[in-house]
Amino acid sequence: MLFSDREEAGKLLGNRLKEEIEKIGIDKDNAVILAIPRGGIPVAYYVSKETGIPFSLVITKKIALPSDPEAAIGAIAPDGTYLLSSYAGYFSPEEIEIAKENALKEAIEKKNKYLKYEPDIEGKDVIIVDDGIATGYTAMVAGMSAKNKGARKVILAVPVCPANNREKVKRVFDDFICYEAVDTPFFAVGAFYRDFHQVSDEEVKQYIEKAKQKGLFL
Repeated sequence: MLFSDREEAGKLLGNRLKEEIEKIGIDKDNAVILAIPRGGIPVAYYVSKETGIPFSLVITKKIALPSDPEAAIGAIAPDGTYLLSSYAGYFSPEEIEIAKENALKEAIEKKNKYLKYEPDIEGKDVIIVDDGIATGYTAMVAGMSAKNKGARKVILAVPVCPANNREKVKRVFDDFICYEAVDTPFFAVGAFYRDFHQVSDEEVKQYIEKAKQKGLFL
């Protein structure tokens, strides 16, 4: 499966979610979608349109060593919730602590940039949405953070994922919906989109404004 863009992915995922809502026990009238910026926002917008469930944002930041900023060793949320990969075991506790502190600072800055206020999710069914997952750590931290804030049930919904990630992801999430699970040893989310451009801040604003006009943004 090759998605044209995040719009098509969001529409297909939204339709799949509509079919699954009752089956997995989501209370649609007491549910919220939380998009992971920035790539998850267009997907979440169309999932929200298809399902009628309003959305907001959940902020996370990859944890990376200053010496190798491209190699993520985990992820962290602005509230300090974090998760490290087994790869982190190759580095000293001091290196990891510095990486965590840097990532937490950036996560808080990112939250202040994109999210003026957080929706109250206590007792609600929360659906975390992104444009896909590879390692899954960013999404898992988003799910852990939602649980820490009192969510009743936390579900992950993405258009594409590695087939072998299901069990790992379900350690955090109550359920996991992946439109296209791919069995490949070399997985990259962008390989499953014809258009996988980096979503700009301007596009983020446009999606949020459109959602507000339709009563879909919390």
